[in-house]
Amino acid sequence: MDWVWTRSAAKGTARMILLAIADKCSGPECTAYAGTAMLVQRTNASRRCVVGAVDKLLASGELAVVEGRKGPRGETVYRLAGAVGHARAMSSDRPRIGGADSAPVPNLHGCESCTPGGAGSATEGCENCTPRGVESAPQNARERKHQEEQQQPRARALSASVVTEALRPLAAALDAAGVGVRWSLGLGEQEAVWRLVQRHGVSALVELAVHRTVPGEAPRSARYWLKVWSDLDHLSPAGPGATVVPFRGRATTAPAASARQNLLAALDNLENRENAR
Repeated sequence: MDWVWTRSAAKGTARMILLAIADKCSGPECTAYAGTAMLVQRTNASRRCVVGAVDKLLASGELAVVEGRKGPRGETVYRLAGAVGHARAMSSDRPRIGGADSAPVPNLHGCESCTPGGAGSATEGCENCTPRGVESAPQNARERKHQEEQQQPRARALSASVVTEALRPLAAALDAAGVGVRWSLGLGEQEAVWRLVQRHGVSALVELAVHRTVPGEAPRSARYWLKVWSDLDHLSPAGPGATVVPFRGRATTAPAASARQNLLAALDNLENRENAR
């Protein structure tokens, strides 16, 4: 089997066939019997593929038929001619297989502690390396959710850092209230937000944003909130002494008197139907 691994030029199913036969070789003559059914079972290949692979191995000389000998059920006896006299080489003397493709793997991790080609160049890298790429992503939904929750405060802090100094108090208040904002405004738009802060105050803008935010939803852009906050300039009092004012375009609640009249009319209609029966 070591000869097949290190010396054979066979590929695919043919290489598997050599390994299956080599596994049954028990003496220095490197012979073993093998039937087609056994090779099909061991290689998990179709009968047609096995027969074709055996023919190629016989033609290449890596496999030979021992004439005059048969297995207990009439199986063909094969010899791995190249394996006769083969001795397992030490790791330092073992020949390199595969040509240029088997060159030392480059140090993809970029860690100064890793030495390519040495004992510390395992596939996992050293303990100082941080895996990268798709394989280092969370492997299940729970891990992805946990990672996103950890990244949200960092993303908010990064977003708040791109606003001007005048809007820092607003950004901090929104963050404290749990309102996620993606700050991607131009200077003119930031100036418009600053004017709204001057006219209405930070508390009013934050209260409106909290009212319009659904818990757990993704952060919205600052342009969206600029449009929402602009409605504060179009509010009108609902009445003397009112503490709540309606937004532009929203229908106001019907007066109590109108509601009472509608209820009485519905009761009269119901009573008339009962009398008609």
